[in-house]
Amino acid sequence: MHKALYRVYRPLNFKDVIGQEHVTKTLKNQIENNNIAHAYLFSGTRGTGKTSTAKIFARAVNCLNPKDKEPCNECEVCKGILTDNIMDVIEIDAASNNGVDDIRELRENVKYPPTKGRYKVYIIDEVHMLSQGAFNALLKTLEEPPSYIIFILATTEPHKIPATILSRCQKFDFKRVQVDDIITRMKNICSDINIEVDEKALNLIARNSGGALRDALSILDQCISYSESKVEYEDVVSLLGTVNIDFLFKMSDYIINEDTKSGLELLNELVIWGKDIKHFLDDLVDHFRNLMICKVSSELNEIINLPIETIDILRKQSNKIELNNIIRIINILSDTQSNIKYSSNPRILAEITIIKLSQPILDGSSESILKRINKIESIINNGVNIVKTTTVSDSKNEEAKINKKNIVRDIKDPNVEEIEKLWPEILSYMKKDKNMSVQAMLREVKNFNIQGNILGLIFNDEFKFIKDRLSRDENKNYIEKVINEVTNQNLKVKISLKSELIDFKEEKEDKGIKILEDMFAKDIIEVKNSIKEI
Repeated sequence: MHKALYRVYRPLNFKDVIGQEHVTKTLKNQIENNNIAHAYLFSGTRGTGKTSTAKIFARAVNCLNPKDKEPCNECEVCKGILTDNIMDVIEIDAASNNGVDDIRELRENVKYPPTKGRYKVYIIDEVHMLSQGAFNALLKTLEEPPSYIIFILATTEPHKIPATILSRCQKFDFKRVQVDDIITRMKNICSDINIEVDEKALNLIARNSGGALRDALSILDQCISYSESKVEYEDVVSLLGTVNIDFLFKMSDYIINEDTKSGLELLNELVIWGKDIKHFLDDLVDHFRNLMICKVSSELNEIINLPIETIDILRKQSNKIELNNIIRIINILSDTQSNIKYSSNPRILAEITIIKLSQPILDGSSESILKRINKIESIINNGVNIVKTTTVSDSKNEEAKINKKNIVRDIKDPNVEEIEKLWPEILSYMKKDKNMSVQAMLREVKNFNIQGNILGLIFNDEFKFIKDRLSRDENKNYIEKVINEVTNQNLKVKISLKSELIDFKEEKEDKGIKILEDMFAKDIIEVKNSIKEI
């Protein structure tokens, strides 16, 4: 009968426990100094060695011939514990023995001393599953245990354990096992059983284990059964239902290059292959997370658990995309991850997501607007003219030829028409000042209005982000300075959204109409709009 790899290669000594040196060293020191506590709490994610360490510790404190504070696993006591022939080590599953009566039975049994060893060790797995009554019963035993009793409580959810229990235990946190450590362990096992394995395959298994060595060995066991002689990368991809790294690089390239058509075609291939869309989205989030790390850190080996050659490709791809755009993409993908759980058609949701990712214009987030502004700045810096039918930047092909020294106009009574005519010159002035970000944002001005010496710059409501940035003192003061230098006026600038303009316009008209109605008959009054739309 086949025995699972994680059972065959379960650690028998402290030195075999992978990635938990901070725990095993402390336990060995306690054994050496005869400073053994009566209760321990081992907490951490599944498959990190909590129960294995508890069993090793139970043998180590009872071993007749310990070697360097390790159990010899050869003496009568060690062999008896390993084969469950000695009742001095009792393992209890709290998930199925979580009642008050179970713990009361335990309390009765602790009265009896060990039969062979020095200590009687109770290992209670998934202890957080105990009922409140069972915890209360256990607390009485923990308060005044016999000198020969050791409790080892293991859990994946320590926050569910009452504080009264926690305060009576020495707490050890088991960390997720590092990818490199998992790979090394799997290599040694494959070498021991004469199985050839691809390095990329081991890396993929390790990354999908979530830091749990037991899960990694279970996946490896399945892959060995599938491939028999050699474990290949594609075999692991097929078994896990994930997509390979080349697919992720290709999809992210389409998103970065805003190639929606190719992105949708590649997603269709994914569906044809029968891959899980949710797993794909998870992998894509991880990929853009890695690109984000590449943008903000140079020490990547410690943060990104991938082969060096893959990290080099990630670094090159990260140079093609701005950090702000990566954050926008991760936010959209995270929303999709949340929504896809409840979707009756995950494929359509994934297709909408690819369209949003590759077409920032459809996204109204501040990150998307900033990306579009940055794109405009890039085009301007490269000397390309932009013509927009809905903004005041139309018909400015000659603006670059205007010299700063002869740009000033002397306007006696500025009005909307005059400001509109001079607007290209005002933007050109800013371009010569190298203030491209302000200039790019002002290209989105939709309307003007003038009240006394106040010049209103009106934006459509979707550009609230631009309005907020331009309203900052440093930007607003600069805009006023340039406008007044060009127009030879002393104008103050007010930046508003179109929806705010409506309220202002109605209030102004109401006052004006009331004055006219007091002077003339209502039927001869004609109200004209004083706001100029571009």
